Amino acid sequence: MTNFIYTGKTIGGQTLSGEVAADSLKGAMSVLRRRQILVTNIVQKTIEFESWDRWRHDWRSQAVKTRDLLSFTQQFATMLQAGIPLLECVMILSQHSESRPLRQILVRVRQDIERGAGLAESLRKYPRVFGDFYVNMIEVGEATGMMDSLLKRLGVYIERQVTLKGRVHSALAYPVTLLGVAWLVLVFMLIWVVPLFDQMFAEFGETLPWLTQVVMNVSTWIQGNMLLLSILLFVVILGVKLFYSTSKGRRWVDSFLLTAPLISRLFVPSSVVQFSRTLGILLGSGVPILDGLLIAGKVSGNRLVEETIDDVRLRIREGETIADPLSQSAIFPPMVTHMIRVGESTGALDTMLEQIADLYEQEMDRTVAMLTSLLEPAVILLIGMGIGIMVVAMYLPLFTMGSLI
Repeated sequence: MTNFIYTGKTIGGQTLSGEVAADSLKGAMSVLRRRQILVTNIVQKTIEFESWDRWRHDWRSQAVKTRDLLSFTQQFATMLQAGIPLLECVMILSQHSESRPLRQILVRVRQDIERGAGLAESLRKYPRVFGDFYVNMIEVGEATGMMDSLLKRLGVYIERQVTLKGRVHSALAYPVTLLGVAWLVLVFMLIWVVPLFDQMFAEFGETLPWLTQVVMNVSTWIQGNMLLLSILLFVVILGVKLFYSTSKGRRWVDSFLLTAPLISRLFVPSSVVQFSRTLGILLGSGVPILDGLLIAGKVSGNRLVEETIDDVRLRIREGETIADPLSQSAIFPPMVTHMIRVGESTGALDTMLEQIADLYEQEMDRTVAMLTSLLEPAVILLIGMGIGIMVVAMYLPLFTMGSLI
């Protein structure tokens, strides 16, 4: 798609200007004619301006939280259901939204709508806030006239996505926090506590036990190389981020999350829920199957899942069903492909996909409870062993001193 900047007049003689997305200049003219706009000037948007505009939009979009988007969607649906015109809804929300970045985006969306653009076309300029799934649902709402009901479904979908992410975070946050605190305590002891014993042991004058000597050597080395360790930590974090930003790195990390022994029990159901819920809502809203699969693959957030769905789309074009290529992938469990096959044979695929999502959400709840019950004692045991070894190492020489006295 290419963006074109146009100026024109309506049938009533009102002058309009704005942007329109189309594959070509001829296509842009056709879109504007359908909107009953007489074009007086139209040019393709320059690459420099488009890059700057996209960067500016992305910068604003980064600060919009999912909960702000959920609140906007729910309020938008309620206003439309109450009979308030769409443009007035956008204007009210642009003034009263709690998120300042979202208010700024909605002001621009309102300006685009006033120039004659559609809501979906205006929202598409902010892909980090309104993704493919969101924009396609809005397009369906504009085409069918059921914008309020589709926005309600969007609200429910986003709320479930927030809950899904919360489940994953709750399973990982506690052990990660404990390990982080334990690491800080150990570093504090090595840098500030152990050196106090070093002075006392030097006056003692006897050979230290091997465990104590190892701890003392580690403490001395850390104190002498603090700058080097800080730089090394920064380089490692930056390297991991750069590696993950590459296509190969992203694929490796996503593959690890789906195949690692314990972690996969959390991330495989999460991917199944994300895919099933998205595709089920899209199909139930009238989106074609190929378009729905394309969007569901992107929304999954996992490169391996996206590649699998791309392969499914190619096989469907060749006349196959969804279930057959999915059953040949190692990502989707057999239960999922079996239920999809039943849904295809009965003509109720969208309903079956919703049931799959509900089923695997329950499995995620069980997995989170199981992981929490396993990780909590394991992490506490690891922390206790680390601190215990350090305490024993510091007190061994004191026992020797006591026996000499």
